[in-house]
Amino acid sequence: MFRVQRKQCSTCIYRADNPLDVEKLEEQVADGYGGFHTHRQCHHTEAEPACCAGFWARHKDKFQAGQLAQRFNAVELVDTDELTHGDEQ
Repeated sequence: MFRVQRKQCSTCIYRADNPLDVEKLEEQVADGYGGFHTHRQCHHTEAEPACCAGFWARHKDKFQAGQLAQRFNAVELVDTDELTHGDEQ
């Protein structure tokens, strides 16, 4: 199963109010052909890694693992303990 964070956390780089340059951050995982080598991991899921909810919402069709997980109905939406402490959107 391909684990994806169910909700964006309060510090997600993909939140509308984020002051960071998201395009520059995405260059770190971009493949140069309009897609991505890999996904961005949610920083709240270190113990049990999961794809960032914001990245998934925008780019799930732009990297191989995302495409395959969708085709094989292998996407598991998860809620981490860290997000159950008031960070939910």
